[in-house]
This record gives sequence, structure tokens and C-alpha cells, in this order.
Amino acid sequence: MRWSVLIGIGLPAFLLGIVLLVFDTQGKEIQSAALAGLAALSAVPNLLLFFWALRKNKDTMAYGILMGCILWALFTFGIKFFG
Repeated sequence: MRWSVLIGIGLPAFLLGIVLLVFDTQGKEIQSAALAGLAALSAVPNLLLFFWALRKNKDTMAYGILMGCILWALFTFGIKFFG
């Protein structure tokens, strides 16, 4: 379950990092409202992993990915309200 929580948090963080890197290399600035939206969109691949784990009857992996999604949602809300 630990690995699936790390996947649930690490995959969106990796994707958000790539998006920020692309924007940085283009010399564009990101507003805080857009950053929250990008953080939310980077969690979409977790849905695919979650449903794949459910389909393969890997319930503990699905629970861990879901927990990672919930933690990522809290991070996104933090960016939206405090960032």
C-alpha cells in the first residue's frame, strides 16, 4: 500500500513538474489560479491507475492510489486558497 500511495502522489507531482518546466523554458509565467488548475489536471492519470487496479482486483493498490488522490486534492486546495 505504501508504493501505491507514493504512486498516487508522485505521478501528479512528476507531471506538474514537467508542465512547469515547459512553461519555464518558454519564458511564460503561471498565475496562481492557473497553477491550481494544472495541479488538478495532473491528477487525471491517477484515475486510470485506480480503475486499472480495481479491474485487476488489486484492492490495496486501489486504496493507496485513492489515498494519494485525496492528499493531492488537499494540496490543490491549498494552492487554490493560500497560494
